[in-house]
Amino acid sequence: MICTLLLAAQVSQAGAAPAKWVPQEAPAAAARTSERPEPERGYAAFYSALLEGHKTACGGFYSASKLTAAHRRLPCGTKLRVTNLRNGKTVRVTVTDHGPVSNGRILDVSYAAAVHLDFIKQGTTLVKVEVLH
Repeated sequence: MICTLLLAAQVSQAGAAPAKWVPQEAPAAAARTSERPEPERGYAAFYSALLEGHKTACGGFYSASKLTAAHRRLPCGTKLRVTNLRNGKTVRVTVTDHGPVSNGRILDVSYAAAVHLDFIKQGTTLVKVEVLH
């Protein structure tokens, strides 16, 4: 009987215009869980001292003494926890620029952040990047 009703409904709508598909909103809880991306792992370097005072993509000016970073995809103002995977040291930084411009790296950090992460002598290090908010 159900099959007959479905068939009758299809036949009666055959000449009618197709119904417009209306997307439904996802539940709020699902939206919140997908906002924070999974931690990234890759290489980080630090900004050259020659960039001190230069304007960043976010509109501010680079300062080697601030705890800041450049990331390709994350928006300006995003707070990150960066962990040096070679020594376990961590630092919290704010995204203030877009980059890094060099392939093979996922993050550029300020000189002060590199000091906290203890990789000044090496120049680059393997890091884990977690979005805080």
